[in-house]
Amino acid sequence: MCRSCGRCLPSTNATRCHLQAYLVPGLRYLSRLHVESGSSRHFRGLLLTHRSLTARMSPVHGKPGRAVDKASAPDSVEGGLFQSVGNLCFRSKYSGYLWNTSVLAPYRVVRVAAMTLISLLLLARSWRLFVRSSPEAAMVLAAMSIASWQFGTFRTIALLTLALLLTLVRQLASTPEVNSGHRAGGKGYEGEHIENTLEALRALIKRDNETPGGLKTLAYVEFDVHETGDGELMVLHDLHSVLAASQQFEINKDIMAELARAGLQPEAPATSTWAKLVQKAGAAGRGLYGDTAGLQSLTAPQLKRVHISGRQGVHVPTLQEFLRCCSEEGLQRSVAVEVKSVATDAGRAKFVQLLRSYKQDFDQRQNSAVESRLYPPFASVAAISFPFFWAPSFGEFGSPTWRRWAVEFKQCHIPTRCCVWHALDLTRGG
Repeated sequence: MCRSCGRCLPSTNATRCHLQAYLVPGLRYLSRLHVESGSSRHFRGLLLTHRSLTARMSPVHGKPGRAVDKASAPDSVEGGLFQSVGNLCFRSKYSGYLWNTSVLAPYRVVRVAAMTLISLLLLARSWRLFVRSSPEAAMVLAAMSIASWQFGTFRTIALLTLALLLTLVRQLASTPEVNSGHRAGGKGYEGEHIENTLEALRALIKRDNETPGGLKTLAYVEFDVHETGDGELMVLHDLHSVLAASQQFEINKDIMAELARAGLQPEAPATSTWAKLVQKAGAAGRGLYGDTAGLQSLTAPQLKRVHISGRQGVHVPTLQEFLRCCSEEGLQRSVAVEVKSVATDAGRAKFVQLLRSYKQDFDQRQNSAVESRLYPPFASVAAISFPFFWAPSFGEFGSPTWRRWAVEFKQCHIPTRCCVWHALDLTRGG
């Protein structure tokens, strides 16, 4: 039991309890000082805001002293305007412009600005993840209460917003921009090695291990994971791209006909940027692209029958095969497994178990040379995702589902980080 509140479990983040135990009385004391000094008008709004926020920080939402049945708690705690706007920004057919700017803009200042905008939208969509459970939220509230004496409430909010923005820009500027480990080192579906395949992964690890000091452009190895209808975890970015690159080859004739009968027949690959965006939007409506990716309509054996880009023997690998390859080839870099869609509890449990097993194997073969090549936010292996992908897979922030899996990741010491904004922990406070 927590000494501060007498009710929290050992797995609960103590920061939340200590914030309620020590910061709340402190703010009340400051409030009395303001009343005595006649300047309470600057502080009253802050105190009301803090009361609202700390009410949401409690392990189970509700009034103090009142038990709430977890089974009756809603599984979509975020909700509201911010989440709707965030989903619109990141799931619409126009979101590609923002992503392309953050990656392909010729000037670094423009790329960092685009990444900053993406991160601010992510923060707006999932603001409770930051406000309810991060130590930074306590510091922001304390700084606001102190600064309001001197500057007033509105000016204080403006200053702290500017400080948050500058901190965010500094964090993003330190994030590796060039990473040859993206999608396991593959370049789409037409290069020497196809993205997210074992062949691309082996070639990447070999180049890194044979280069003195390692590849300078390799920060970490990243790949994407989806769950199929039969509960297997498969490594691919999206189903539409795989099928579109493979459908015209004779070797895939039978399996493509089978998938077409199931309603999974993509269009021919688009050539222009605008055509690609329109195609992705249409594919999303048919369950081929995005977080669902149409994979719930497929089984792993069906997907394994597809020879990607018509190349004999090149198939979509499973997550287990991918992580085993990392171990067998002696990967000395961090592994970032990006969650796209994991739909069942069995799939989630398997995901956590596979990452835990890989971490244990990596720790056994770890040495100083390997440790020096790790990307600090990810350690040896991390689960990464965007909030709008993480929430359907492991629960909306603050929900019982989210708390359950947050504890699982914490107990296994597996970092969970937000894509682009790696400083944001997706399970902090769980």
